[in-house]
Amino acid sequence: MSFKDRLFYSRFEWSIGFYIDEASCLRELDHNAIDSMIERRRAWREIAQQRWKKSNNAFGNTLGRRTQEITETTVENLHDLAEILLTSTVDYKLVVSVNHAYVYTNDRDLIDQLADLAWLKQKTYSQAVIARPKNTIELCNPRHRFRSFFKTTKFSAEQKSHLVGFLSTQTDVRISPSLTHWLDSAFYRTQDYFFIDYNHESWPTMLGLVCPGLIRKTMQIIQAK
Repeated sequence: MSFKDRLFYSRFEWSIGFYIDEASCLRELDHNAIDSMIERRRAWREIAQQRWKKSNNAFGNTLGRRTQEITETTVENLHDLAEILLTSTVDYKLVVSVNHAYVYTNDRDLIDQLADLAWLKQKTYSQAVIARPKNTIELCNPRHRFRSFFKTTKFSAEQKSHLVGFLSTQTDVRISPSLTHWLDSAFYRTQDYFFIDYNHESWPTMLGLVCPGLIRKTMQIIQAK
């Protein structure tokens, strides 16, 4: 039985959120990948520091820009956390964002194990009750039947232009606020929380003709009780 299936039948999900420096280095949960990312970030920050020093010196300003140093303690903490998760025998989901991470699981022992780590800061906990069918979203006043989430994808300017043009012609869909903002922005990377609500099951096929493989998952929208 899959993780999502077990969540559905157990009806409960535990989660812990916490602060850890350079948490986004855990996006690929692999020790070599972590070291590689740390090396790149150190190199990038050294270059940025040197550029700021040159810029400030050119204008007679002695205040150089200071970038956060990635300490060996930070690296050790990242590897220790990765090892706990990599060797865990229970199902979990790790979500990272800048310097924050969230672990979702049905196993309370894993939550307790992470809670005991003193170097994880700003810990928060939650327990969700899942009382709806799998792959559904409850809305109080639904106006559409389906919701599709995007994959995280880096677009070219031309690809984004095609997507913007396509969505501008869609009158019977709801575009999430974050996606709406992105369409008008100068950024080219979609995020996995972007979504679109629609009524016709054929709509993803139309989107696929414009941007193949963009949809990450689709859920049915149901009336909240």
